[in-house]
Amino acid sequence: MQNMFPSEDICAINQLGHQTVKLLKNVRKKRRPVFLISKGRATGVLMDIDEYERLLELAEFHKALNASLAQADRGEVISHEEARKESNRWIRKTIK
Repeated sequence: MQNMFPSEDICAINQLGHQTVKLLKNVRKKRRPVFLISKGRATGVLMDIDEYERLLELAEFHKALNASLAQADRGEVISHEEARKESNRWIRKTIK
């Protein structure tokens, strides 16, 4: 994601209807989100769908990483040799 420029990337919610097509084109072209405000407060974000999906994938990766780190902290780990043997067993089983 490119740098955000609050002076350029803010749209009042009451202007959204009039500028929707223009805003969507700019979001896709510039690959920067637009922050929607109402009564001076942030209310939402308009962003490119590819960027949104990338953020979801990144969040899932961090969730899995944190779960793995917690398992390691609890001592729920196996050695490299055990992992290699288990992988080989799984490969042989799936090839048959």
